[in-house]
Amino acid sequence: MLVCICNRISDKDIRSAIHEGASGIGDVCADLGLGSCCGKCVPFAKNLVDETVSQLQISNNFHLARELKA
Repeated sequence: MLVCICNRISDKDIRSAIHEGASGIGDVCADLGLGSCCGKCVPFAKNLVDETVSQLQISNNFHLARELKA
């Protein structure tokens, strides 16, 4: 799904940026150029970034806990 129509940035692009090390909406905007035209995409993108970061943290915590049990 396109999140930023102006720059043709998809939800997959945003998730990839997070998995490659972006830690928040500021990093995603800088890395991808998100919100650099009209800016209407930023609120939705921020929610997507926050959700993706949270899911990644939960996944990392789960894997860490499994390693500690082993």
